[in-house]
Amino acid sequence: MEEVKYNKIALILVVLISFFILVNPPFVASVYVSIYLRVPLFLFITFFSLFTVIFKEYFIRYYLPIFLFFSISSIYWITIGGIFVEVIYTFLYVLLAVVLLVSVKRNKSLKSLMINFYFILVSALSVLSIISFLGFNLELVSYELKPVGEGDDVYMYFHNYILGYINPKLFDSGVIGRVCGFLLEPSYHGWFLSTNFFLVSKWVKNKWYVIFVQLIVLLGALSSFSTMSWVVFVIVFASMFMFKFMSILGLKGKAANIIYGLMLFTGIVVVVTVVNQDKLLEILGPSSSEDRTNRLDTSSLFLLTASPMQLILGRGPGFIGKNSDRGESNPIVKSLVESGLISTILILIFVIYCTYRSKFYMIATLLWLNSVVILFTPLFIVNVLVCRWLDDRRK
Repeated sequence: MEEVKYNKIALILVVLISFFILVNPPFVASVYVSIYLRVPLFLFITFFSLFTVIFKEYFIRYYLPIFLFFSISSIYWITIGGIFVEVIYTFLYVLLAVVLLVSVKRNKSLKSLMINFYFILVSALSVLSIISFLGFNLELVSYELKPVGEGDDVYMYFHNYILGYINPKLFDSGVIGRVCGFLLEPSYHGWFLSTNFFLVSKWVKNKWYVIFVQLIVLLGALSSFSTMSWVVFVIVFASMFMFKFMSILGLKGKAANIIYGLMLFTGIVVVVTVVNQDKLLEILGPSSSEDRTNRLDTSSLFLLTASPMQLILGRGPGFIGKNSDRGESNPIVKSLVESGLISTILILIFVIYCTYRSKFYMIATLLWLNSVVILFTPLFIVNVLVCRWLDDRRK
């Protein structure tokens, strides 16, 4: 009887968490589903999970100090003028990430259900992405031009009720419909599928089926025609080749990781200091790189003019949007400005802790964290946890 009840609870939770993921950014549904539904669901999932771990010794010893730090930081951010709603959301997302990590640690039923949900979501979005890309660009499927979003953040996309949204963009070769699917931008779509491409081999056991699913996910990711998707695939595939080459030379484990880290750092320095940035952007083709650079310049100015306390603890969530006419598209820089150095380090430790055993997924994820603001979203948080659970399952 207890096992049946346990499974029913796990099933209810996974349905609630899955729904919560799909009605929050970066999904388009977040624009149309009322906050009066999304916020209570957020609170229920977070505090229900917290209740299951709050008195456990493991949580008290390792995670309660983090919880207390972000509680004190939230009070500090509010007192210095941080946007109250943004502060609360930041705190709740940190809390959600920690309590889900701990509460699901030994819940094999919930783990398995969430892993299956993500596999189905990745597979479905990939297939729909390929069909949508071919359907729009070959004029095989009809789409209707309609606005997406609200307020100042309104996009004009082509929409099909089954296949989702298309963002047309002018390239030298002509207009190409970039797939957004059911996410707000092509970059979000590209991020989700390109990173999960590197988890497919852990979802699927059959070797030939893995190749087939990877091909589908690869094509789905590239259908977004997001410049960053192409960059990430090139860098990660090159990284895979480098590790393979070092393995042939007998370099494995920590030695290989150290050499790779040094080579990556050197490559970044060369790109930033030696390579002609205008030429590089020209090679990459039309993208939002110039706009992102301008945003980064603004955020860099905030960092350069910050006091020691502001560098360590941040200026408060929502600061950039409040004090600039543009947001920040680099979530790590955004976190440094708004949440401070300590919070940013803790967040990156969490991401690396959840993903380090899936090396290439981790590299892809860290690369994307320099491009799209997905850090404090349910889709991202649960995704890195799914990576962790997949690795736990294979131990």
